[in-house]
Formats: sequence, C-alpha cells, structure tokens
Amino acid sequence: MGSMGQRIKIVYYLYEVKDEPLGNYAKAVESKLGRFIRLVNPDEYTLMTNFKSILGTSKEAHVIEIRNDINRWFYLTKGVNGLEKPKAAYEYEIGKEEALEVVFREIAEGSAHGKPGVDKFSAMLQLLLWGGFLVLSYLGYKNDELEWINSLLPLVLLLSGLIEGFRRGYKKRKK
Repeated sequence: MGSMGQRIKIVYYLYEVKDEPLGNYAKAVESKLGRFIRLVNPDEYTLMTNFKSILGTSKEAHVIEIRNDINRWFYLTKGVNGLEKPKAAYEYEIGKEEALEVVFREIAEGSAHGKPGVDKFSAMLQLLLWGGFLVLSYLGYKNDELEWINSLLPLVLLLSGLIEGFRRGYKKRKK
C-alpha cells in the first residue's frame, strides 16, 4: 500500500484489572476521556478501521487497553487526561500502511508489550561489545602490537547503532 502521506503517532496504554469488574474500572477510564470508541475483544481489522476513523486528519491518537483474564476492552481516542500510570505504555511512529497493520496485529494478538527478552539480550550484547572494545583499547594503548584495535572504533559504533535500531524499531517505551 505504501506511504500514508504523513507520519502518525500511536500511543498505546495497557491496564490489567485483577480485583474488580472490568466495567467498574472502565467507567473510571471513560470519565477521563473525551470522544472515544470502545471495542470489546476486537480483531486487528476492526481495531485498525476504527482507529483510522478516530484519527481523522490528526497526527496522534491513543489506544487504551483494559484487560482481565477473560475480556479485553479497547478505547480509541485523540486525547487522554489524568489517567493513572499504566502497566505498559508504548509510542509507535508510523509512516507506512504496512507498519500500521503490523502494529495493530501486535496489539490485537496481545504481543505489543511482550518482548522484554529481546530488549535485555540486545542491551547485554551492546554492553559486552563496548566493554570488550574498551578493554582491548586499553591493551592496545599499553602494547604497541595491539595498537590497530583502536582503528575498530567506527565498526563498534556502527554495530552498536544497528543493535539499537533493531532493539527499538518503530516502537519505544513511553516513560
């Protein structure tokens, strides 16, 4: 499908409700939203179609998911005021229709927030890469035969940037 013409931002919030009915918690959330669309257990196509309708000509919209063990309720809205801190929050910057489909597939399948292992692994890989480079650079400084190691800095920077790009992709954790 290609480019959408403008970059849009999707802000995704996840709330898990354990000790009260989902409807009671949802009423509290609804009172803090302006205009919204509520969807109960939707598929990715329904989620994406309704998101496009709420987005209109704006460049940013919010997807709020409230879930318990049985149901998942989604609220699509342009504005959010005074919500409590969610379990997880992500921002997606989208420029292509295909990326929008991928994001809503992840959200609908419940995997939008489920990659902590990849983040930890890539962070450890970067730490090992930089730690190894610093140790070898020090050895190269002390030993003339290992001086060539200092010329590898651009390669280490490139690898670190690639790993960070892979780790982040188009999604970043909202703080």
